[in-house]
Amino acid sequence: MFKKMWDSLTRKRRTNQKLTRKEQILAELDRGVGTAKQLADRTGLKLTIVRATMTQLHKAGMIRDTGKNAGREGVWEVAR
Repeated sequence: MFKKMWDSLTRKRRTNQKLTRKEQILAELDRGVGTAKQLADRTGLKLTIVRATMTQLHKAGMIRDTGKNAGREGVWEVAR
């Protein structure tokens, strides 16, 4: 599933197609680790949407917690 999502993300980036929320979050995490708040700021999505989407991505094994914290929030990265 991860490879399929990643291939779709890469293809859409090349052709300037609109990314899904999951793809937007994965693309931002690919650029660098971040908290849910940081990702919301970087993508322009609402924090509640980012958190819900990150929960889905985490359950699917696509992202993981780095074990570090930024304040009270966990820092996340793409799981490869």
